[in-house]
This record gives sequence, structure tokens and C-alpha cells, in this order.
Amino acid sequence: MKKLMFINKYNNIPLSKAIVLKDPNLSVDNVLLAIKNKDVKVNDVKIENDVIVNQFDSIVIFYKPVNKMWYLPIFDDENILIVFKKAGIEVVSEKDRSLEGVLNLSYKVYPVHRIDRNTEGLVIFAKHKIAEIALTKAFKDRKVIKRYIALVKGKLKLNKIKDTLYLKKNSESSKVDISSKPQMGYEQIITKISVLDFFEKNTLVEAELVTGKTHQIRAHLSYYGYPIVGDGKYGTKDNDKQMCLTAYKLDFNFDKDSLLNYMNEKHIEITPSWLK
Repeated sequence: MKKLMFINKYNNIPLSKAIVLKDPNLSVDNVLLAIKNKDVKVNDVKIENDVIVNQFDSIVIFYKPVNKMWYLPIFDDENILIVFKKAGIEVVSEKDRSLEGVLNLSYKVYPVHRIDRNTEGLVIFAKHKIAEIALTKAFKDRKVIKRYIALVKGKLKLNKIKDTLYLKKNSESSKVDISSKPQMGYEQIITKISVLDFFEKNTLVEAELVTGKTHQIRAHLSYYGYPIVGDGKYGTKDNDKQMCLTAYKLDFNFDKDSLLNYMNEKHIEITPSWLK
């Protein structure tokens, strides 16, 4: 076990956030587990819940060492920051236990899109308000082309998969429901899927998001019987350590008068951690 001691410099924030802000390498899940196990003290008092702490509170946490950062910078200039987000952290969350919160220790960033907590991959942040407006408009106008790579179970047959389906969030199951036909309360989703390679029991595919809805790729593929390897929510977790889905390519088609039109010359691509 390692020990971290510090004086909190923020007022009226969750204990877990204060700890993660102090050491961004710490896993939020590990912090919450330490709190649950009474391995955290505030002002020399053992804490069992994620309480609110204040400026100048003394905090001590005993934790198991972690050996990863939550992100790797991929592209950084005066307007935008593109990072590789590792699986296991939200891009944005209400309690700010998120990649945005971690990044704001070193940068001032404005999130403009998200990927799922358990999905790794490329995420773009604006670094000032004008860039935020430009990026938000570009995403709305589909000027940012996002592509994902995934390993799915089974031998995928493209002629049996339609690009367009309909999705509805299910708050009770924390999942989404899929329909092949329009229904009340369902939103249209469009996912372009192509096969990259076949293996003995799996298929490597690329998916391009035309629309961007919660769990879109995961639910779309699972609906046709090809769940992503390691996706316990829409398939089976098995013994896979992580979900084999990565936001791995970015291309841009900004308007000529956009602040960010210089990005049209750039192609951003990374290798998924599960393919290395």
C-alpha cells in the first residue's frame, strides 16, 4: 500500500475529486474503494462515504499503486487538444470525476464530444471559447469524421447488416434499446461498418459514426448478433480484460472560413491497446 498526504486547496468539493485532482494517476474506482474500506482520513477521522471537503482539510489515503495515466497527448496547439483516453474514465461527469477534470490540472479545456467510459480512444477538446464554438458547429455539421475499430464475436456478414437503425435510451437497464423500424421515442442512428480482417472466431471491423448516440456502435453490432469482445453490457464479459473498441481515427473537413481549417491537412490515427 502507498500513502498520500496533502492539504486540500479546493472548497466544497467531493473527497474523491480532491484526491484525483491531487494525483490524476489514481483510478477513481480505486479511490472510491479506499473510501469504502476506511482507508481514507479527513482531518484524522476515518471516512466511509464520499463526503464534501473544504479548503485546508487534511486528507490521507492509503491505496494500491497504479501504473497508468488516464490520457496521452496526441496533438496540442493553441486552439485544440487531442488526447488518447484510456478505458475506465468518463470524458465528462456531473461530479467531475472525469478526463476533463484531470486535464484541467494542466490545461484549460472545453469538451465538445464524448466517448463511453469503457471505450478508449481519441477525444478532442477546445482550448478556448472560439475554438469550442468552431468545434461544436463542426460536429453538428458532421465535419469531423470519427472512425472506430472493434473486434466482434463471430464471422460478420456485411450483407445482413443495415447502416440505419433506431435507438432509445432505457434508464432502468442503463442500456439502449434498438429497433429496425421507426417507433415513438426512438432516434435514428446511422453506423457505417466495414470488415478489416477475419480471425478464427472473431471479425475485426471499422465503424464510422454518422450519428453519435450513447452506446451506438456497441448496441448496433450486438443487435445483429456480433457483440464486441469484452463488452459485458451488450454481450458477455468472458475473461477479456477490456472492451475491444477504440476511437482510432480522426479526419476533418472544416469550412474554409473556420478557425480550424488547417486541420483538414491532418490525419490522426492511433493503434488500439488491445491490438498491441
